[in-house]
Amino acid sequence: MLKLLPFSALRTLETVVRLNGFGRAAEELSVTQSAVSQHIKALEEWTGHKLLIRGARKTVPTDSGLRLASAVAEGFGAVQLVCDDLRDRTKPIKRGLLLASPPGFAFVWLLPRLMTFDERHPDVPVSLSTDVFARESTADVADVRIHYGVGGFPGLHAERLMDEQMTPVCSPALAQKITTVSDLGHHTILQDDVQQLGVPSTWTIWADDVGVALPKSDRIRKYGQANMVVQAAIKGGGVAMGRAPLVTDALVDGSLVCPLPMLAQSQLSYWFVCRPDALKQRRIKMFRDWLFDEVAAQPAMANLLG
Repeated sequence: MLKLLPFSALRTLETVVRLNGFGRAAEELSVTQSAVSQHIKALEEWTGHKLLIRGARKTVPTDSGLRLASAVAEGFGAVQLVCDDLRDRTKPIKRGLLLASPPGFAFVWLLPRLMTFDERHPDVPVSLSTDVFARESTADVADVRIHYGVGGFPGLHAERLMDEQMTPVCSPALAQKITTVSDLGHHTILQDDVQQLGVPSTWTIWADDVGVALPKSDRIRKYGQANMVVQAAIKGGGVAMGRAPLVTDALVDGSLVCPLPMLAQSQLSYWFVCRPDALKQRRIKMFRDWLFDEVAAQPAMANLLG
């Protein structure tokens, strides 16, 4: 027989930990911050442990709070899977899959390949979301999400999809004018105007990794999304820091080349993330297997340096 557990308070704790704050948790749960605080206080009294450390800008779980929140996420996730399965059995319509991804990766790498999945599995239509502001809460909305970062997904199933490697890329015509690193100072440098998790710019990471000094350039163009940088480089707008897998296809078809074939390893990776036990669902398992097959089929960046 199950104990009479404070399910509302447990759900509140999981939401606060996942969203890193009382305010965002209150918004998602459609309650007041006062109600969230009361639930947490009651749960701490019930467990006899301090579960959260509330700061001015961020709420951090204690070890006990993180352990309990992870258990709640896993347990409620399993309940949701069973409910989804039961509901699916009563519906004649076939259920699709919602995928969330960073916009650059979605546009450059995912979209061209999703057509193949659609052809193989027409009974599993895939919808794609690129809402970067929903990154932390996507696991509750999307069936699968591709995360770009260093990892760390408490309470979720996560697998490293692929690592990221980098080297300068540009159009074939522009490459003829670049033979040394110092030549970069005479051309427009294309940059992503988005810094991930406090990591330095991709150009800085590349230079440090391969052991070169970057020349000063007065012509720097910044773009808000990675796919814009790739397109600008293809059109001859300058030299970009090519990030595999985002430039893999362009290197294969020759629209981009590597003028300085020196490869660096990024600190960031792409991750396949979903709810615990979600792979027990056939549609998600099929998508996961297809996705990893696509990754395995692409050529290694080292083989495309020319």
